[in-house]
This record gives sequence, C-alpha cells and structure tokens, in this order.
Amino acid sequence: MNFNGQELKEITKPQIFDPPKKMLVWNKIMDYAITSLVVAIVERMDGICAICHDGEIYPYCAEIPEKPAPRKATWLEVAKWCATGNGLIYDTNRDRIDTGIMFKPDNEHEPIMDELKVRKWGDTEWHTPDVEYMELEVVCRK
Repeated sequence: MNFNGQELKEITKPQIFDPPKKMLVWNKIMDYAITSLVVAIVERMDGICAICHDGEIYPYCAEIPEKPAPRKATWLEVAKWCATGNGLIYDTNRDRIDTGIMFKPDNEHEPIMDELKVRKWGDTEWHTPDVEYMELEVVCRK
C-alpha cells in the first residue's frame, strides 16, 4: 500500500507491543490507512491481524514511515532567500547577523555550513537553513 507517497512495508510477523505502538492499520474496504495504537500482531485462521488498544481488529498493519530529514539549503538558495527579503542569517562562529551572505563560486550548489542559521522576519528562533523551514521550491537535479 502506498501512503503519502511512500510504499509501506506490512507487518506480518506476530508480536506484542508493550507499551502499545502507534502504527498504520487498514482493511480491504478502506482506501486509506489510519493510525491506531496496536497492542499485538496475531496470527488467526484467516491470516495476520492487528489488535488495537481500543479493541478494533485490522487485517493489515504497517509501521509509520519516518519522515526524511529536510534537505539543507545550498549557498545559492540561502543567498537568494536573503536577497528577496525573507529573513536574516546568523553566523554563529562570528556572532554576527546579516541580511545576506557571500560565498565562493565553487560552493554555490553545496549545502551551507552548519554554523549558519536563518530566521524569518517575525520569528524569534534561529533555524538550520533547510528547504522545509525556508519554504523553498524543491527542484530535482540530475
């Protein structure tokens, strides 16, 4: 089953979860998976099923896929983000805040260094400059 663009690996091995484990469960009638606290995966005469904390039983169960970490922005992406007025950049090594950055031409498509943080206007905390926080359009490169 595909869930939010990720192929799920069904759990088919009988096991007990103590404490109950939050998992995706579904049946043949459902066209989507729901999350539920699963206490056990058991084998019955009609196959494997998930026993949920609320007493519900589902014939299909899968672990919730981990969300991959967002991609760190490149030097060029951070420069453009700053230049278009989206926020500030903080160099933690030099303890300096600026509205833009300078970088070497060879580094423009490299991930920005860990010592630099960004903050949107109106925000109060500094963040790792990743495409999720900066709301950058994700472009696939060959």
